Amino acid sequence: MLFFPDEELLRFFTPERIKAEFIKYELTKTDRITKKIDIPTGADGISYKAFKEDIEFRSNNIARRISNNTYQFYPYREIKIPKPDGGERVLSIASIRDVLVQRLLYEATYRHLERLFNKTLELNLASFAYRKGKSAPLAAKLIHRHIERGFCYALDADIVKFFDNISHDKLTAKVQDSFGLNTMTTSLLERFFKTNGTSLKLKTPGRRRGNCHHRKPGVRSRRIGIPQGGVLSGMLANLYLHDFDKYIVEDLSKQYELKYVRYADDFIVLLRRGELLVDVHAIIGEKLSKLELELHKEPKTKHVYIQNKYLNFVGFAFSTDCIEIQDKNVQKFKERISAKLFQESSYETGSNTLYRFKFLIKNVINRKVLGCGAELCNLCGGVNGDRARSWIGFFSVTTNVQQLYELDKWIRQSVSVYFYRKYGLRLKRSDFRNARLASLSQEFFRLKGVKKCECINSAEVI
Repeated sequence: MLFFPDEELLRFFTPERIKAEFIKYELTKTDRITKKIDIPTGADGISYKAFKEDIEFRSNNIARRISNNTYQFYPYREIKIPKPDGGERVLSIASIRDVLVQRLLYEATYRHLERLFNKTLELNLASFAYRKGKSAPLAAKLIHRHIERGFCYALDADIVKFFDNISHDKLTAKVQDSFGLNTMTTSLLERFFKTNGTSLKLKTPGRRRGNCHHRKPGVRSRRIGIPQGGVLSGMLANLYLHDFDKYIVEDLSKQYELKYVRYADDFIVLLRRGELLVDVHAIIGEKLSKLELELHKEPKTKHVYIQNKYLNFVGFAFSTDCIEIQDKNVQKFKERISAKLFQESSYETGSNTLYRFKFLIKNVINRKVLGCGAELCNLCGGVNGDRARSWIGFFSVTTNVQQLYELDKWIRQSVSVYFYRKYGLRLKRSDFRNARLASLSQEFFRLKGVKKCECINSAEVI
């Protein structure tokens, strides 16, 4: 058991830190272009505006309840979101006060659990979701490295409704083992993942300074599973699967020559010998059953021989010699650009068609290509994390630059066709140069030369 004193937790829950966290939360929810703040209202009905007006009282109230060990999370407002491949998933929207508590609880406990997750190099390179300095692109780079070394047979695995099926009893035991039996941290974490949910629909704000009035919510009891949508859920998910990760990289890898990479509830096991896939699949399924989890059947969980077929994982497609962007993600990017072209006629930018074209390139297309830019480290000046916050920043680990050249060409063609059909304007290549159209391929090469932050011990060791 790792020792984690209550005093360490309380250090994060002073009124000053709660107010500072609220400001940080505001910034994450502020649109960089319109400056609009989009903070959802939880089931308690307290809007962002009402919370901010009473921030002094609310931050003191939160700090007092945490220090007294009497803080209770409000039921989540649950909404159903369709999945791209069919079905639905439930997104749990917390009240604003609960969001702040979750964020601070995450910060308070992160380093403590991270010492567990990165105890060995093999463990550190096992999971890539919900961890600082780790990401899906870094997971993709590692998988590509393993494939280059001859691990060409893959168990592409997906856990059935992972977050919904996490056992409270087993998670409680793991939390207690990490933070102690009767500590404030254990108590607060248990209250978090056992918090109930409601499908309540909020009404319009009433007279009480932005509070949304409604009937007492009908609460759905949560006896299994943890809420989705917050940073704390991801960290607890990693804790729940930590012993599973440890078993594969420390025990199973001694029986079979394999490589293992997990991102949330999806993971890849790579082998040199295809005849071992069935045995490894069965052993892993049995190990997961002890956590009251199970793998999806085919086609979601499948065996892939990478020399004959692409391996698709975390948005990338892997062959034996390259990493590509999955076709569905290329298509999504095109759909977003097409949607922006469809909206162009609604922009109030005057009747000069050439000006409208330049406005679209500068303020719409280029922002889709370049994104929000990178977050720089205050200490070393390097880029925090592993990429710029953009579509191409995410996919900058691809080794197939031809995809980017083709997308650049598609963007020019789509814009040209739109302006000719809509306004009769024939655009030349020089018009795009004069408008300074951003290029995905040029941004890709620029990002290759960007200095990375040296202050975080990231998975770049691969």
